[in-house]
Amino acid sequence: MVTSSTQKLYSSGRTVYSVAELSFIWGISNPNVLKNKVRYWVKSGKLLRLKRGLYALTPNYSAYEVAQKLLTPSYISLHTVLFMEGVVFQYDSGIYSVASLSRTYDLGNRIYSYKKVKDSVLYNANGVNDGGGYHIASKERAFLDQLYLVPNYYFDNLDSMDWDKVLQILPIYDVISLERTVRAYVR
Repeated sequence: MVTSSTQKLYSSGRTVYSVAELSFIWGISNPNVLKNKVRYWVKSGKLLRLKRGLYALTPNYSAYEVAQKLLTPSYISLHTVLFMEGVVFQYDSGIYSVASLSRTYDLGNRIYSYKKVKDSVLYNANGVNDGGGYHIASKERAFLDQLYLVPNYYFDNLDSMDWDKVLQILPIYDVISLERTVRAYVR
């Protein structure tokens, strides 16, 4: 039997929720009632407690949504995007993001790693796309993020890189050494 609470969660289009989001979706403002309902849902196996205040629909939830919710603001980038786009070949099951803090979380047999970038980079949406429940860098933005953080990083395959987009995004970093490094790749 599908309850209206279940329908509300599934129709939200998300798979990972904070307590505040559950309160809003279910229309429950009383913290005690909400706490009891969440506890019941976890015990009955409908929700999985990922960490305090963060829950996922079981059994299939989006690791990218988890990455977005663990540390906000952030967006998925670096090795995760570079591997997805075929720019690097070494597989890593971790999810790599950039954020205002450097942190690492180990949840559900997956590592979520965040690398700190300056606010002017983090809050600039140039090259960052909406993935539906999370934000994710384009391969060009991920390329620049990686070089910004690790200037000597090795890339396996840059054939598909759109250098015009790279050069369009580059000024947000405002780092002369990064500009020199990127110009060497563009030649």
